[in-house]
Order: sequence, then C-alpha cells, then structure tokens
Amino acid sequence: MKRISSMIGWFKNQELARKLILINFILVMLPLSIMGYFAFSRFAATLEQKVGDYQQQTMKQLTLNLDTYMAELDRLTLMPYQYEPIIAFLESKRDQGQALTLEEIKQLNGFVSQVFLNGRIDIVGVSLFGESGASYVVLPESQYVTTYKLDENAKWLKNEQMRNGQSTFIGTHNIQSTGGTIFPVFSIARELRSFDTGKKLGYIVIDVAPSVIHQILSQVTLGNRDAIYITDQNGGVVAGKEHAQPIAAISSLLQDGELEGVTHAAVNGERQLVSFVTSSVTEWKTIGIVPVAELMKDSFLIRNSIMLLGIICVGLAMLMSVFLAFQITKPLRGLIKLMRKVEHGDLLVSFPVKQWDEVGHLGKAFNTMVSKLSELGYLLYETEIREKDAQIAALQSKINPHFLYNTLGSISMYAEVEGNQEVVKMTNNLSRLLRYSLNGQKERVSLKDELDHVRGYMTIQKMRYEERIDFQLESIEAALTCKVIPLIIQPIVENAINHGIDQGIGNGRISLSCRIDESLLRIVIEDDGIGMTEEKLSAIRRRLQYSKDLGGSSGNGLLNVHRRIVLHYGELYGLSLESMPYQGMKVILTLPAVHEELFKGREDIHA
Repeated sequence: MKRISSMIGWFKNQELARKLILINFILVMLPLSIMGYFAFSRFAATLEQKVGDYQQQTMKQLTLNLDTYMAELDRLTLMPYQYEPIIAFLESKRDQGQALTLEEIKQLNGFVSQVFLNGRIDIVGVSLFGESGASYVVLPESQYVTTYKLDENAKWLKNEQMRNGQSTFIGTHNIQSTGGTIFPVFSIARELRSFDTGKKLGYIVIDVAPSVIHQILSQVTLGNRDAIYITDQNGGVVAGKEHAQPIAAISSLLQDGELEGVTHAAVNGERQLVSFVTSSVTEWKTIGIVPVAELMKDSFLIRNSIMLLGIICVGLAMLMSVFLAFQITKPLRGLIKLMRKVEHGDLLVSFPVKQWDEVGHLGKAFNTMVSKLSELGYLLYETEIREKDAQIAALQSKINPHFLYNTLGSISMYAEVEGNQEVVKMTNNLSRLLRYSLNGQKERVSLKDELDHVRGYMTIQKMRYEERIDFQLESIEAALTCKVIPLIIQPIVENAINHGIDQGIGNGRISLSCRIDESLLRIVIEDDGIGMTEEKLSAIRRRLQYSKDLGGSSGNGLLNVHRRIVLHYGELYGLSLESMPYQGMKVILTLPAVHEELFKGREDIHA
C-alpha cells in the first residue's frame, strides 16, 4: 500500500506532458496487451486442439493399415485346418528327437511352403508344436528342427491358453538360427483344436520380421521431430519409425485402460503432444509424439509477426502522443516562464492569446492579473512612502513637547539668579534634550550625536535618583561616525530605568555599548534590574514581530523604536530581547553600518 501511495505521489508531481504521455501509453498498451494475450492464447489452444484431432485421425488410419496387414498374417495361422496330415501329425504321440518319415517330411515341408507362398516375404519362421510331443520348427537360414520342446512357462503360452483358440500377437523378441544368427521378430501364435472333439491338438507360431511395420510407419509424418512407434500389451516396443526413441514416461502414462486419446506430456522440459490408438486386432497401441513447439511453430511465427506489428504501431502511437502532449502543453510552459518572470518583479510581460480554449482563457486572465499587479504595485509603493512619512512624523511628534522648550530658558535664568546650580544644570541638559528632539528635519544623525543625547538624559536621571544609577558607555571609534535615525537609544535607556531599575531595590547599573559586526551596527543596552518572565518576554517578542502599532500613549518604548527602525531599514533590522527573572534585561539594536561619507554620497546621488 505504501508503495502504491508513493507511486501515486510521484505521478502527481510529474509535468502535465509526461502525465499525458504515460496515460496514453497505459491506455494503449494495457488493452492491446490483454486483448493480444487472450486472443493468441485462444488461437493457440484452438490450433493445438485441431492439430491433436488431425494427429489422432492419422494414428487411426495408420492403425487401420496395420490391422489389415496383421489380419492377413492372422489368417495364415488357420491353414493347418486345411491340411489333414498336419492335424494328424500334431495328434501323433512322439518322443523328443524322434525322426520323421519321408512322407511326413514331404507333407510338413509342403505345408510350410504354402504358408510362405500365401504369406509375405517378411515371414521368417514357422513352428508347429503338438500336444503329445510332436514338433516341427523352421527357423530363418536353417533346416527344419524336430528337437525343440515347447516352453510351458512362456508368457504368450499362458495368454493363449485363456483365449479359447483366438490368436495371440507376441511383441518383438529375438530368435536364433542354427548357425547362431540373431533375428528380431514378432510372432503370431494360435492354439489348434479338433473340429470333431474340440480336443487341443497343439500350437502354430509364425515369426515375422518387423521390416514391413517399419515401412508402414515411415510413410507417416507428423512433424520434423516426430516419433511413432507401437507397443504391446505390456508396454514393450514392437516397432518404431526410424530414429524414433521410445519414451518410458509416455508408455507408463498410457497404461490406464483407455483405447485411444490425445494427451500431453513433458519430456526433458519440453511439452509433447501424444496421440494413441489401440488396435482391435493385436491389442497393441500405436503412439505418435510431436513436440508442441514443432506443431505451433507457425503460430509462433504469426505471434511474433503480430507482436512486431503491435510494437511498431504502439511506437508510432507513442511518438504521436509525445508530439501532441508537448504541443498541447507548449502554451502552458510559456505561461509558466512568464509567471517566473513576474515572480522576479518583471511586470512588463504579456501572454499571446491565440486560441480560446482553457489555455487561452487562462492566458487572458494572466494578462489581466499582470496589468492589475502593475497598477497595484505602483499604488502600493506610493502608499507605503506616504505611510512611512506619516508614521515617522507621528512618532517624532509624540516625543517633541514644543511648549516646554520655550519656558526652560526662563527657568534656567531664575535658578542662576537664585544661585541654584543643580536646577541650572538640570534645565540646561533638558534644553539640549528638547533641542535635539525638536530637530525633526534631520532624517539621520551620527551615532556620536545620539550618544551625547543619551549622556545628557542620564545626567538628569542621575540627579533625580541621587547617584543610585551607575551608567557605563563604551563605543569603538569607527562606530561613532555611523549614521542612525534619531531618538532610538534614549527610549530604550528610559525603559530600562522605568521597568528595570526603578522597580528594584538599591542601586542599579545600565551599560551601553556600540560595535560593528560584518557591516552591521549593534547597539546593546543592558541593565541588572528585575528582568521579566519567559511568558512576558514571549508576548513582547510577538508584538515586535507582528504588531503595526506605534507604541504606547506616550510614543516611547520598545515597540516605538522597533517600528521606526523597520520602517527605515526593512524587516531584517530592529530590536531583539534577552531577559530572565531578576537577572536584568538586554536589548540589542541591529542597524546597517552606514558611515557619514557613504551617507553623503547617497544624498548627492538622490539630489
């Protein structure tokens, strides 16, 4: 399931052209593959069935031809009934090796000659065995023999004794002439009985060379690698087509009582089509075996041709699909490129609408959107400039009490007349503070002026708190020439006094340090007051990050200073806070380190 989900996710993230190509490929290949597989499977099964039926009919015709030949041989075993002297010879009682009379020899030779004459040239031997010991055996390339005794334990003899005078066909076996030559033959044996009394007289056995069977089998062809052979009732091979190798596994497969049929067998890992027919005359099975691949080679050629044609068609279809997919998505790719330009601030782009389908409507909407963005961008730029000017003016107006400045001169003069130097010192420092605050025409001041303003402010605070506050100021020389916006340090120092030192017990310390780190001016105001909890600190940090207010009712404070810095320099600059309960607070102001010379250069450029 996880693998399927990952594949679906992969598909969703692909380009539209690739999705179209993949979908087309699946819609073409899947039905074509399924249809081709089932069509060829059905075709192959039907063809194999038809071939099996044809092979079965061939085996039946072959068996019929063999039965005709065997029936002719079988009729030869009835010839003794036509010769009274032969019947009399079989009935006679004789000792083993007893010599024949000339008349008997003449009659027996005449009978055997008639068998050879009425039979075929493939008959190689005739044997007569009387029930009372008479025997006359003619072997190939031999004179007659009368000393042979019938083997009572022969298997064919036991079968023949149960067939009530019907002939028995004996599978291929070897016989030896008097000269020692071995001849492979199959034989036909019949039990002979008296017509008058029904008494068993003896047996006649005709030995036949299997060459005629080989000739008949060789006239039948099932395939280039076919195998045709004949087996007896016990599965023994009687004869086979030239180069045909009997297969034991198939012979055992057919020992199930069926007279005929078509089946399959695996031989050496190769499927074989096997058809067999049982002879009604000899009870032998004629077996034909052909490899299925041999029979189906034409169908495989058809299959391969169809597959090649299908691959070519699918390839052409996929090429067309790729072409159409890229043509359809080409306007979308162009629209994406234009959108990326808009992302980088280029609003002077336009999508050429050439069609009024979904892509055309989307392109028209894009052009409208870009036009609106261009207008809104200009309006937003103008509004931000005006808003910044208004906010800066409002911030400065909040901390510029004009009415006090006019009266401070009078207070200082009266204190000087009365000889109160502390009042004189306090009013003079306050005058400088107000004069610095009222100088709102200056957008930037040097850090040195800002620090002098803080020193004057702390002089007044020390007089107020009677030396309870220890104020320390450190700054590197390079930082003093940096340009900053006015009135950003004093509110932080005032906040440290009011919320840190003033609410504590005993003396307090406030340290102010300025340094430059990698083109950034960092101003750190740190006190050892009561600090604040993590919850309160987090709340103030959220206000600094998200609030657009301008501070408290007095206009002073952390938020006031932070908003002014952000409005002047951007979101990358401003205040950061660090504090823990009863361990003081540290405020870090981060501004760009712009020196006086560089600032003047920028003013000249704008002028």
